[in-house]
Amino acid sequence: MSFRIANPNKVIRIVTIATLSFLVCWGLAMVLMQVRPFWTDEWRLIYNLKFKSPVALWGPLDFTQQFPRVYLELMKAFTWLFDYSYFIMRLPSFLVGTATIFLCYHLMNKIYKPGKVSRFLFVFILVSSYTFTEYFVQVKQYSMEIFLSLVAIWQLLEVLEISAKGVRHKGRYALLCFSFLAAPFFSYTYPIAAAPIFMVAFLQGILLLRSNEETKKKMHILLLQWLPLFIAAMSIIVFYVIDVSHLMDDKEMHAYWSYRMIAGGSGVKHIIGKCWDFFAQVGSGLIFEIIFGVLGISAFAWGLYHGIKNSRTPKYDTGALLRLYCMLLVSLAIGLFIAGKLPVEPKFNAFTVPSIAVLIIFLLDNLGNAPAGRKVTTAITTILFIGLTGNVMTTALNVVIAPEYAKRMNIYVATENAIAHAQADKLPILITPGVAFPDAITVITPNFAPISAGSVLKTFPAYKVSENLPVYTINDLTKLKEKMKQLPASVTSVLAGDGISFKVINRYD
Repeated sequence: MSFRIANPNKVIRIVTIATLSFLVCWGLAMVLMQVRPFWTDEWRLIYNLKFKSPVALWGPLDFTQQFPRVYLELMKAFTWLFDYSYFIMRLPSFLVGTATIFLCYHLMNKIYKPGKVSRFLFVFILVSSYTFTEYFVQVKQYSMEIFLSLVAIWQLLEVLEISAKGVRHKGRYALLCFSFLAAPFFSYTYPIAAAPIFMVAFLQGILLLRSNEETKKKMHILLLQWLPLFIAAMSIIVFYVIDVSHLMDDKEMHAYWSYRMIAGGSGVKHIIGKCWDFFAQVGSGLIFEIIFGVLGISAFAWGLYHGIKNSRTPKYDTGALLRLYCMLLVSLAIGLFIAGKLPVEPKFNAFTVPSIAVLIIFLLDNLGNAPAGRKVTTAITTILFIGLTGNVMTTALNVVIAPEYAKRMNIYVATENAIAHAQADKLPILITPGVAFPDAITVITPNFAPISAGSVLKTFPAYKVSENLPVYTINDLTKLKEKMKQLPASVTSVLAGDGISFKVINRYD
């Protein structure tokens, strides 16, 4: 007796919507309730947000940080208005992440036919990826980079549609132009994601010029297509001048990135291993890293084969041009790694995940078209749906069931209360590196500026910038007497603690 689902498309759609709803609700809970303490990556950026002026944010950032400056300035203005509260610090990434979910679902429906069950993998592969789930509500730029990687695909589809149908809605065309104008200023990886759009549009332009359309109509279509691309090119140039050029002049950042690029090794074996990692890191956990490593490389190889085969008898419909874009983007990212310009790490390569998803779905659909491969495709697709759904759920749960979570929350609550007490009584604070648990901030990473316990404490929401309460660092509370002697003579009492326990210490006790 065999079990068969009467309408698998409907079942998968319900599961997809339920999973996405859970993900949004989970993210909203992380924003509304103070249940996710900030950590080392966030502390470093929050410190810059709180203590650098808008003008100073255009220069080198403290603690070896990088962040698109226009986006950072908007974050600064927004969070300053609400005094850098927990809620307001987590809100921007959550809103961007939620917009990513909606845009991803919209693109799925735009790219694939309604009856295709495999189309839901486009959404699942993205939302279950490490970078999306890990940084969904974090004070970092990676949610925006994933969002803009989808925006680039939307822009490509809109540009391609102009050739086929012209500009049907002026408002939509204006939105396309505006998106090309604004997007570069919010992501360092968007210009990479946008580059293949120019290549695909150029190819489509050649095909258009070779067609039998009237010359006047051809010129009109090309003008409409290339105006937003011209805006994008100008915007990227301006972005380079006002942002990227300053980043490249940051010697500390340059030294750190150089170290990151050479730390893993070199040689052909290293490059091959990193190419495997490039595809494998789309999955989360050893089993799914292996699955995505095999699927990703196979999908890229199949896309390359199919592209070469198609070039003999060119039939460049929207689907073929989209796959060409995906192939070009993945090739560009791998090329940048080989050239030593882009590390192979999930958060730095997240902009390629949608393209890898498109290639994987194309591989599975082609494999499923063959009678011999239909059962294999069904099995792989089923495993992916179950595993990726489970990954979304377990990732959310792991936030609160991780072994160190209870202690992190104890530190967060105790330190927030201690800061409020110290500010009310005008007491300077003396804090140990224990406030940064479980991050070992005293361990030195080559070319990576360390952050002190005092700086970490200042990033807590309770610490008010306007109060400017003095905060000092001490490595060992058993040496309080010696440390008190080193403090300014005006400091007669301090509130000393390790992140959990705090007590008032008087200089002359």
